[in-house]
Amino acid sequence: MSGIFQVSEAVSLALHGMGILALAGKRMRVREMAEAVEASEAHMAKVFQRLVRAGLVESVRGPAGGFELLKKPSEIPLYAVYRAIEGDLRPKSCVLGLSRCPFRECMFGDFPDRVYEEFTDHLKSRSLGDLVGFEDETSGRGWIDGSQDNAQDNNHRQG
Repeated sequence: MSGIFQVSEAVSLALHGMGILALAGKRMRVREMAEAVEASEAHMAKVFQRLVRAGLVESVRGPAGGFELLKKPSEIPLYAVYRAIEGDLRPKSCVLGLSRCPFRECMFGDFPDRVYEEFTDHLKSRSLGDLVGFEDETSGRGWIDGSQDNAQDNNHRQG
């Protein structure tokens, strides 16, 4: 069923990398994230540059550099991560990409449209916090003690 939606390796790396950052609650280097998901460091770096451009993470250079979330995990919808990598999801009624069906009606019926809607609704209704299992943001994983806010404050003071 290609063409209904796409979950590429880049989207998978983005979601997993963002999840690792959320769990850590602190700035991390690309190497650490790539090792955690057994991925290419170069590919992970390219993915994270897209996330920077989308305003989801910040990149800090230097010896203490790396990437960090710009918002709390509960404030980052999974759809925003998907869209940063692949663009907006668009329904595609023909799984073969044909502009005109040779049959009276599609052999798949409305199934492709239902899958598209369910997938889109799922990504829009769940946050990065849901993905990593944050029931509330007081779990002590870097967000409650203010380390994330302090790290961002320190960056702005330095740069």
